[in-house]
Amino acid sequence: MESFVAINPEYIRQLKQDEFRSWKVTLDASDTIFATNYFLGYYGNSNHASELMQRQRKVDLQRKRLWHNYQTPFLDNIVVRGSDFGINIYFAGSVKQGQKNLPDYVKLLDLTSSHINLGGWSCLDFVITYTTEHDTVQFFSDREIPHDEYVLGFIRLDSGTLSCKPLQEHIDVGNLRPEFVNEHVLNGKVIVPTQPFGSLFRGGKLIALLAQSNELRDFFNKRYGRNVVIFYTMSLWGSSKDSSQYDQLDRYMKYIGNTQSNHLLRIKNPHKNNLLTWLDQRGISRSMFQFSSSSKEDKQFKELVRFLTHCLNENSKKDQFVRSLRTKFLEQMKILEDITEKKRVYISTYGLDNWDDNLVGREYVVKDENDLAHLFSYWKKKVFHKGDWGIRKAALQKDVPMTYQLLNQEFLDPKYNSVR
Repeated sequence: MESFVAINPEYIRQLKQDEFRSWKVTLDASDTIFATNYFLGYYGNSNHASELMQRQRKVDLQRKRLWHNYQTPFLDNIVVRGSDFGINIYFAGSVKQGQKNLPDYVKLLDLTSSHINLGGWSCLDFVITYTTEHDTVQFFSDREIPHDEYVLGFIRLDSGTLSCKPLQEHIDVGNLRPEFVNEHVLNGKVIVPTQPFGSLFRGGKLIALLAQSNELRDFFNKRYGRNVVIFYTMSLWGSSKDSSQYDQLDRYMKYIGNTQSNHLLRIKNPHKNNLLTWLDQRGISRSMFQFSSSSKEDKQFKELVRFLTHCLNENSKKDQFVRSLRTKFLEQMKILEDITEKKRVYISTYGLDNWDDNLVGREYVVKDENDLAHLFSYWKKKVFHKGDWGIRKAALQKDVPMTYQLLNQEFLDPKYNSVR
């Protein structure tokens, strides 16, 4: 576990373990100081979201034993010789939050993405690989991901959230109801290319195009008995950057605005679980911080902040040190708001002019341009033949070797500050 910087490192607990009272709604001053210091110490001196995300990811990789000497079992190097190659898409199942025995593809995702990617409601994973056995797209729903293929990227789809204001305003249906979202909305929760495929070949754009394909939508529909008519996703960055991997895909995906609320970077496990366990031992039940509805991780984090604020308010009335700590805590919460992002939201209606055509129309319409083969061909044309999206065609007219750039190696460089 990482060390934590306490606001008052000289503070010594005065009570023995068996002398703690069972508090119903409030910690005493001693426990309030301890819990607040633990919470603040987690965030350290991070002044930017990328710094905090890097610290979170490093701890997560160490916890999952992916930090030292990890070797991926997948093919780890290829040479791309022009556009004469194809891709395979494998349905990989779904991963439950907190699952201990992670599949190999999830380990590679963890070593690729700066973001700690969680599961969701009706969550399905797909893995995209490189092949020279054909030059188009093949989708396999019932095969294991072969270790002798090079992984190009990952897709995780789920039912989405009820609190996406740009989506709500764009489709103009009032408040997003759970039954509507679960039945008709599909969220691109994870759209991540491996590196250097992402940077060299605009791989993120390919993975995004595939995520909103007819085939993946139809697979999701059949598996869960849905009628998805809207696909949406949110960028990792938003208000601090004016572009994302989803830009310049207007033919298929439309930018509809930024989320209204800042997405705070939450305290992650094992630190969150340690804090909840510690509180539970002091009579503050874990059930106070458990939610079963949409966005439960966000709600749990906000409830933790609200509870600590309550304890600080109560104890600051008679303890000068708690008053100063309360000031520091509120300042840190303001900093967290400042370093977080309003996400950019993008939507696809699967090629239809109106998002509800397949809800109100007499016939179910499928646009061929949203088929996997068409999407892959479109990406190839833009990258290899037109040199669009800022790519120099000359750079891709020669052999391009690729080997995974994994975070456990990238983080060893003190100057590394990329977020992907």
